[in-house]
Amino acid sequence: MPDTEKPVNPAPDRGADAVLSGLRQRWLLNGALLILIGLLGWLAVHRAGQEKEVTGPPLTAMATEAISQLRIERPDQTVIVLEKTGTAWKLTKPVPARANPFNVESLLRVISAPGDTRFTSKSGELVKFGLDKPQSRLWLNDQEIAFGSLHPLNNRIYVLYKNEVVLIPGHYLGPVLYPYTNFIDSRLFEENRKLTSIKLPDFTLSLENGAWQKNPPDSKLTSDRMNDFAAEWQNARALGVEKYSGKPVLDRIIIASTHEANNEKLVLGILAYKPSFVLHRSEENLEYHFTEETGKRLLNLSPGIE
Repeated sequence: MPDTEKPVNPAPDRGADAVLSGLRQRWLLNGALLILIGLLGWLAVHRAGQEKEVTGPPLTAMATEAISQLRIERPDQTVIVLEKTGTAWKLTKPVPARANPFNVESLLRVISAPGDTRFTSKSGELVKFGLDKPQSRLWLNDQEIAFGSLHPLNNRIYVLYKNEVVLIPGHYLGPVLYPYTNFIDSRLFEENRKLTSIKLPDFTLSLENGAWQKNPPDSKLTSDRMNDFAAEWQNARALGVEKYSGKPVLDRIIIASTHEANNEKLVLGILAYKPSFVLHRSEENLEYHFTEETGKRLLNLSPGIE
């Protein structure tokens, strides 16, 4: 009898299995991402809900316009004093400087911080709220706000104001813990100072008949490029500002300007080119720290923006 042929089992399709495995992994990954997105959304809504729950009368009845002096005292830290002349704030201690208006405004917001929990303080109980040795004390004119410890269950902080303990949102603590350098204006030039000439080590850019001109001239430079270069100097803002360190001046930049209807000349000392570009304003006794890349842009005027 002829041999009966045995059926041959087909070989498993490993390519199909790999595709199915890849699809399963992708579905699992997509599912995990959806769960993560949902969790993040819930946290955002929950946090927003918590912030909305903070209600109550403002911490103080003071008006922002009535405050002319701010004083911050912290343990083992230098005292910070800010004073207002007209509408402008200045840092007076520990160094005299133009004040950073944004951070001063952040500091002033505490006067209207909502407090839904408040009670009369008792000297023996202040330790429970960290108010026997406050993290910081803020004086607004002659009124003091002491900042104690954070509440253990929510992002609120105990403060003491006019013999009353009040719970306010915790983010009001941040500005009273800033180092004094955070209250120095990071702008290299005052807002009302207008530059008319920038004398750099390799060339000079001057405003002549309403148009910026380079000397020595460069026919490849467009007026727009020179305007952009002058604007970058006019609006230069440092990453950080510190008291002059005493480092030697490597080179100088001479700025001609108009300020409060007066023609004034400023001499900027270059203290470093890298890893940070550092400029010294001698009349302020401050040094302004920029990135190395910013320094290159401020010193080089090429036909194309680098």
